[in-house]
This record gives sequence, C-alpha cells and structure tokens, in this order.
Amino acid sequence: MAFCKDQTELETSRVTVHGWQPRQSAPEPSWTVRPSRHGQSALDFLMTYGWALLIMTLVIVGLFSLGIFDTGSFVGTRATGFVQISPVGWQLTPDGTLSIMFKNNAGTDIVITHVNATLGAGLPKTNNTLAISIPNGEQAPSNVMLTGFGTQSGSYTIRIAIGYNDSTTGFPYTDTGTLSGKVT
Repeated sequence: MAFCKDQTELETSRVTVHGWQPRQSAPEPSWTVRPSRHGQSALDFLMTYGWALLIMTLVIVGLFSLGIFDTGSFVGTRATGFVQISPVGWQLTPDGTLSIMFKNNAGTDIVITHVNATLGAGLPKTNNTLAISIPNGEQAPSNVMLTGFGTQSGSYTIRIAIGYNDSTTGFPYTDTGTLSGKVT
C-alpha cells in the first residue's frame, strides 16, 4: 500500500481500492430532544397566575379572619357526642351566659351533680352546686346556668362534661359532648 500525502488522497484511494465510502451522517430523527421553551413557559405561567392566586388566597383568608365567612352561621345549632344525658335546648347570650336544658336518656333516674363547659381554648367554667333530679326519660325541671364566658358574638363551639349519679346505685358517671350554634 502506498503512503498518501494528504487526507483527500487517502479518502479517494480507499474508495477506489477497497470500495469503501466515507460514512454519511444520518438525518436527525424527529423524536430527538431539541432545545425547547417548555421551562420558560412554565415559569411565565407561574409568575403570571401565581401572583393572582396568592393575592386571592390572602383576600379569602382575610375575609375568614374578619368573620365574613362564618362557618357556624351555616351549620346552625347542633349537639354531638352525648349519650346518656342529652341537651334539649341551649343558648349562649352576648354577655357570656350559657343556659342548657337536659333530658335523661340513661334508663334510670339520675341526679346531675356538676356541669363543666369549655369555650374554645379557654378555661372550663364549672357549676358544682347542682343537685338536679331527673326521672328516666324526662326533662330537667330547670335550666343549668354557667356564666363568665366573656362578651361573645358570632358562632361558638363548647365542650360540655356532665357529672351525674345513678339514683338507684349511687355510682357517679360522666357524659360528654359538644354544643355549637350562634350567639343569640
């Protein structure tokens, strides 16, 4: 084989001598990754609509904190969790007085000895001077009053614990639940 002086002579000699042709580059497939602007589009979308969503979220949170969207006003009054003694009616006044009427569902005569009520994260208010006898299946002859909840407005949720004794056995029991409603 003869030595070639330059690259073109080498290429032509291979083509003519061995039948070899230089490899031609294949066309680029259509599925190859090309530089795109998807990242830029996503960033533009977030910057444009992200600020609008942030402002809308702040406005809605502000309206909730001002009490415009008071969820308690949509629910109405509700008592949950009570089993043996159920509140038949209750009212929380704007001056912070809670009045509750109870019904005995315990299956025996009972005597209510105390009622604890906790409004939100506040300290519980207790009425320990009770001795209300309620026959089986009957309502209490009087309301239980608890005061000292401070000035109230809007909706509320109060956790109640009712202490009572079984009149037949004398054993003490506790029934608990939650009252919710709107201050009236």
